[in-house]
Amino acid sequence: MTSYFHITVYDEERLIGYIDSVSNGVTDAYIQDLMIHPDYQGKGIGTELMNCMIARLKERYIYMISVVYEEKLKTFYTRFRFFNMLCGQMQTYESE
Repeated sequence: MTSYFHITVYDEERLIGYIDSVSNGVTDAYIQDLMIHPDYQGKGIGTELMNCMIARLKERYIYMISVVYEEKLKTFYTRFRFFNMLCGQMQTYESE
């Protein structure tokens, strides 16, 4: 998979936030990673990164944006109008 669009946030030279998407560039995109350094969580950085990513994907006329998240993060993602859908996932090997 190749990154379609990503955004990084630094505090001086320290990477503190990152969001990445993959896409076919036409119909849909998947937000693959949203990571905020623990020392910087709860300061609105994740919200700003999501807003910027969604805006950028909409500018490129991406029809559908998907994200996979843990149940404990549902409140965060519903703020951006993500809704639950039935999906399936297969694990192809055991990790150690």
